[in-house]
Amino acid sequence: MVRAALFLLIASLFGAATTGCESTDLERNQVISLVNETRMSQGLAPLKSNTKLSLKADAWAKRLRDACELSHSRLADGAPKSWLKLGENVGYGGDISVVHDAYLRSPGHYANIVDPAFTQMGAAAVWGDCDGQHRVFTVQVFMKA
Repeated sequence: MVRAALFLLIASLFGAATTGCESTDLERNQVISLVNETRMSQGLAPLKSNTKLSLKADAWAKRLRDACELSHSRLADGAPKSWLKLGENVGYGGDISVVHDAYLRSPGHYANIVDPAFTQMGAAAVWGDCDGQHRVFTVQVFMKA
């Protein structure tokens, strides 16, 4: 976990800065699209977007940005009651694609992205300034219902 966080921190130093402060539908859709592109490249079905999971992800991404740190949420908090399995990726970097690439290079994060059991996901991308760096905090919440 610590190694993954350090990896994402290093990745953030190489990303390009972007303007904006809060998660937008465009940014959320970019996170979900990148996950689904990766899944489809592995012969897996795309994940359906889940609004409740995205609300959970957005609240957590804002908390991470405001605290200037990475940590995981309590997965069941804010998740639909119908969940059978949950997973979560959290990270930050210079842009959404930099963070996604870092997830792909991290075995645990990658495992969540390509887990065939997951059928739905929520996502967030929230911009903020931490330690003198402008970066995006992304949260991906995965669910099997």
